[in-house]
Amino acid sequence: MVTMARWGSKSWAVSSNKVLALEGLTFSFQQVADNNTSTEEKKTTNERGTELFPLSFTTVLHSGAGVDVRAEIESWKALVTKVNYFYLGGKRLGPMLQLRKVAVSNVKLDNLGRMRLATLSFEFKEYDQNTSSVKVDWSALTVCADDEDKAVKKEDNDGVTNAPTQTIKVGSRVKPTGAKYTTGQTIPQWVKDRSHEVSQISGDKVLLGYPNGICSWVYLNEVTLV
Repeated sequence: MVTMARWGSKSWAVSSNKVLALEGLTFSFQQVADNNTSTEEKKTTNERGTELFPLSFTTVLHSGAGVDVRAEIESWKALVTKVNYFYLGGKRLGPMLQLRKVAVSNVKLDNLGRMRLATLSFEFKEYDQNTSSVKVDWSALTVCADDEDKAVKKEDNDGVTNAPTQTIKVGSRVKPTGAKYTTGQTIPQWVKDRSHEVSQISGDKVLLGYPNGICSWVYLNEVTLV
């Protein structure tokens, strides 16, 4: 079985007896307009910098491809408002996402009224605990890398003993200076260009931007205070 994507307990995969594929994937990165909240006419820039991350796509359910169309629709109904990470090709795409909407269209019925074909349209949006009425049980979620990410060999780190633990603490704002996350994945340049809040320190590693940021582990000696 080849897995294209997954979100929480749901996955989109292709096998010899079942086809559940993802189509028309769409997402964007958009700047938040600057705001001015100062009483002394000093301009302040929105700290977030970008709008909440949106993600949408469609899936065609076909009974001939081994899918119980009605059951699949009902299972998605129960997941609206739920929150989890979205993985594409085994790598996380975007921040934690909340399922905002599932629309059902192009339904085809057989003579007994059974659903044989339907198109599901999904709308996800970045979860913001400050504005959402839905509260998340963080203990039920995988904080960062999944098993596929952890399988990536991390590089040797000989400078751990020199990590500046005495100056960096939870709540500090830092910028990553290393080339890779602790999982071995390359850190994008846009992540290095921004500052991130230290959410947790564990030994030689720090967790940045949890739960409303990049939510990624880096080495403590590969971050710098800002």
